[in-house]
Amino acid sequence: MSTKPDVADVVKERSMLMQKEMIAGNYDQLTMAGELGKKVSSTYVPGNLNELIMCFDMLNNLPEINAINNAMRKKSGGMIRDAEKMGHSEDVCTYVKADIGNMAKGSIAPNGKPMPAPDLLLLSYTGCFTFMKWFELLRDQYGCRTTMLHVPYEGDGKITDNMRDYVVRQLKE
Repeated sequence: MSTKPDVADVVKERSMLMQKEMIAGNYDQLTMAGELGKKVSSTYVPGNLNELIMCFDMLNNLPEINAINNAMRKKSGGMIRDAEKMGHSEDVCTYVKADIGNMAKGSIAPNGKPMPAPDLLLLSYTGCFTFMKWFELLRDQYGCRTTMLHVPYEGDGKITDNMRDYVVRQLKE
């Protein structure tokens, strides 16, 4: 009987390790933004604007991912309760309350260091009203610039010249 590991299992394990390193590296860069002389943009995962943000030599902070990381480390329960004590409804999404509660505790990243305040809140996805209200709370908390980039919906998966031109016009403004 062979003790040789299955190729699929090796690839899966290596992929998970690489992803873990990538996420840790992102948090290291974010928590060193000031030292690195980098600006930070906070935006949503569904907006998928990472490449655009990188074009402006900014670091990308994704509040949903911060909330997920705290949940995986079993730290979000207290943060959610703190947000509710601050007056946030039980009906509000838990990842929003986990993020708000984390801010109240100093916005600590998974590497144990404080997250920087964003220089820009980039609102790009409004799939539900919660996203807009969440970033209004962040804007009030951080007092930073807030920008909306409207990206047209691709119902058939095709980007037209008109759609591209519309986004470019917004960026130029």
